[in-house]
Order: sequence, then C-alpha cells, then structure tokens
Amino acid sequence: MNTDDFEERLRRQSLRPIPHEWRREILDAAGCAGEPQPSTFDSRATSWWREWLWPCPQAWAGLAAAWLVVLLLNWASRDPVHVANTSKAAPASELFSAVREHRRLLAELIGTPTTLEPSKPFEPRPRSEISRPTVAVEFA
Repeated sequence: MNTDDFEERLRRQSLRPIPHEWRREILDAAGCAGEPQPSTFDSRATSWWREWLWPCPQAWAGLAAAWLVVLLLNWASRDPVHVANTSKAAPASELFSAVREHRRLLAELIGTPTTLEPSKPFEPRPRSEISRPTVAVEFA
C-alpha cells in the first residue's frame, strides 16, 4: 500500500467525537499529573556528587574498577608476615667479628694491606662559589 493511498483513506474517514466520560477521565488524569507528587527522596543530598561525576560517569566507574583490581592484586600477592625470634638472632659481638673477618678476607683477595687507615669523616662543602659570612649572635 502506498503512503499516498493511506493518507487519502484517512482523509475520507470522519472524526468521531470522544465520549464525555473519557474526556473527563483524561482531563482529570492530566490535571493530577501536573501537580507535584510528594516524595521521600531528597534530591539535593545527591545532586552535588552527580554534578561532580556528570561529565563522564563511565570514566569514573572504570577508574574505581581499576583501583579495586589494584587493591585486590596487592592483597593477594602480599607475603605472610614472619616474626623473628630474638633467641635465634646472633649476638652483636658475633656479627661484628664476622664482618671484621669478611673485610679481612676481602682485603686479602684484593691485595691491599690488612691494616686500613680509617677514612676522613665527610665534611660538606659549599654548593656554590658564593661565600657568605656566618654571624653568631649571643643572647644574654
């Protein structure tokens, strides 16, 4: 059927009047729809975060999902905590003698004398060529 034929058939049909009961029901329903409905939901409480997330909620949801995956992987890959017993730890004197022996063996392998002079303590130097005088103030 051609659209022109359909339109022609519609033009030939006469319009029937709407029954008065229907008209009254339709107008009453339309009037009730225009009145504000009481609501228990407060839209002001959620409007600030909706405005904040509005530009791209899918991106925020994806970011939240990515963080959840990172946190789950971090939690799943953590090592169990081992508590060290102090009774099994070597005394400090044994550790110092072991380090001293290790240094002696290292010096022997490298070929340096076993008695090494202690190095000078580090003294920080100025970082620039500008010298600034230092003034000490004594309060009495």
